[in-house]
Amino acid sequence: MKKKIALILIAVCTLAMAAPVAAFETEFHGGMWQVFGGTDNDASLPHSQKSGSTDFFSYDGMLNDKGMKDTMYDVLGENDSSIFGLTKARLRFEGKTDDSLAKVVYGLEVGTYNWGDTENKFGLSGDGVTQETRFAYAEVAVPGIGGNLRAGLQPTKINDWVWSETAAGLTYHYQMANWKTMTGWYRGDDDDSTGTGDDDYIVLKLDNQLTDTTAMGFFGIYANLKDNETAADDLYDSNIYWTGVNGKFGRDAVFAGFDVIYQGGEIDFENAAIDDIDRSAWLADVTVGVKVNDKFTLSGNVLYVSGDDDAADTDANNFDSIDVDVKVGAVFFKDTILADCDRTISDAPYIMDKGLVNYAVQGEYQITDKNHVRMAVRYLTTAEDLEFKPGAKDKDLGVEFDLWYTYRLNKYVQLKCDAAYLVAGDAADHLAAADNYKGDDLYKIGAGMALKF
Repeated sequence: MKKKIALILIAVCTLAMAAPVAAFETEFHGGMWQVFGGTDNDASLPHSQKSGSTDFFSYDGMLNDKGMKDTMYDVLGENDSSIFGLTKARLRFEGKTDDSLAKVVYGLEVGTYNWGDTENKFGLSGDGVTQETRFAYAEVAVPGIGGNLRAGLQPTKINDWVWSETAAGLTYHYQMANWKTMTGWYRGDDDDSTGTGDDDYIVLKLDNQLTDTTAMGFFGIYANLKDNETAADDLYDSNIYWTGVNGKFGRDAVFAGFDVIYQGGEIDFENAAIDDIDRSAWLADVTVGVKVNDKFTLSGNVLYVSGDDDAADTDANNFDSIDVDVKVGAVFFKDTILADCDRTISDAPYIMDKGLVNYAVQGEYQITDKNHVRMAVRYLTTAEDLEFKPGAKDKDLGVEFDLWYTYRLNKYVQLKCDAAYLVAGDAADHLAAADNYKGDDLYKIGAGMALKF
């Protein structure tokens, strides 16, 4: 592995040195996180629910939870405490012709590893099997009609609530006046050596800066998913679509933003004895705020994500993301330096197939040019009742207190300290199966360095 990385770096450096001769401009970008953290609940760390690995829906009275770790059923139990160190790093090479008509992007990543990880050899004697490819795509200007065609493993950035991670595909990007457009095809699951694949995604995205104060956007995604298996090994095909609008407004001291998204489609089982399922779900997110003065900003947020209330019927009313990293607090979701390093419960805006409701009050204060603090108090529930605890059902996940502090050392380096505490509600009992359904409060704290260049 070390020889492979060395050869890649030698090739990149050779291209960089040859740039003036070949009229080829090169750039390096990257980031690194070095984090130290602790919690009184180690079950809240292993990324128990990941959007990119799951397709949540209930059928015949059971939940398809394929891709979800067993720890999800015990994330709010009275688990062991933990103190840990983490490392994550990314390096991205970009090369483009001096006329800007073509470029290539290749990105490497060392995904987050615990200090002393013996399985992946991230400990004594150094690196083992930790390297992965994050980006590998080329982009070229389209003669005659304008715009750019991009092919390969690339960022999606379609919508923060549906699809914002990397995927392999072919996309066309065009900008005219205040309009930005993107259309594309992405390939999902492909286990066939012929390359025909099972999962295909067609996307359309339009964004418009209507005025100096107002922006609007629209997107649509159609997914044709074939020959997939549930957690119980039942085969199904599905045709799913997402369509959504979003907007931002800012004038004087007042600002606002919203997303409204609908998910529809159908799930067809190969086994005729299993009833097919209709999908019908939605998500709405609204933020309104005011800039009190040059240093202090106050805002409120309401997020509603629909859930499924009947596991035995033929309707899947729960919203399901494709692959995202949502920021809805620091205990469950990915709004903390620990979550930047993938130490979180979920990266998707729901708890299994029961959805989510978030009410939050948030404040930001720029203490000095280098010191910044952000605070939030939020009340979290599921949209539909959790019913894992025998003889009971509840939605109340609890009240969460979040605090983020950042010291900007320079334009490349931020020193961070984040802390969060959850006062667990009655629904915590349903996510504490291993502890006889006795839920508990929990805290998380992390401190470290985030470097980006």
